[in-house]
Amino acid sequence: MAARDPENKVRHGLGFERLVFFSDAVFAIAITLLVLDLKPGPGRFSLAAEGSQILAFGVSFYVIGRYWLVHHALFEGVHGYDRRLLTTNLLFLAAIAFLPFPTGVVARWGSDEGAEIFYTLSLAFVGVALLALVFAVRRPGIMEPGQTRGGTVNRIVTGAASPVVFCLAAAAAPFMPRGGALWCLLLLFPVGYAAHRLGEALERRIDGAARAGP
Repeated sequence: MAARDPENKVRHGLGFERLVFFSDAVFAIAITLLVLDLKPGPGRFSLAAEGSQILAFGVSFYVIGRYWLVHHALFEGVHGYDRRLLTTNLLFLAAIAFLPFPTGVVARWGSDEGAEIFYTLSLAFVGVALLALVFAVRRPGIMEPGQTRGGTVNRIVTGAASPVVFCLAAAAAPFMPRGGALWCLLLLFPVGYAAHRLGEALERRIDGAARAGP
């Protein structure tokens, strides 16, 4: 039998704190870089003309801020880490750090169909990376004692809502007026709320069934 990889064992202490601090730093830098691409166009200022820039900034700020809150809540229930968690977290942070670039693309060429698709798919990739992180975090030995299967299902359901909206916006871009796909992203608010309520309901049902026993 092959020896167990010592690099993949669960660790605690300072290494975990470094993981969290590094993650917060990436979020802070990414959310700050968003504003650097907000540049008024030539000629007289028009709010309508700058609408795509402002909307892209607002959506990206909301997405990064929201994922920081989710990341924060997710790691509140963690007491250790291993190589799989480090690698998956790094993938998620790479997706976050990349977001200022597609935001700049859609801010400059917001009326272009390709820019809209590139932007919305980039957002969707962040959501998929978050789901991978949920699976890496919500494991025995990594989670704090007392975490439940219902809590895992809740986070998967709520985490899946955003990439679904992003993918729908990307698919709708060829069939909508210029800039229409970006306005579809406003569905994040009602869809996110509905997913949150559904996730909580599933968590109560699953945990209630587990407490009731066979």
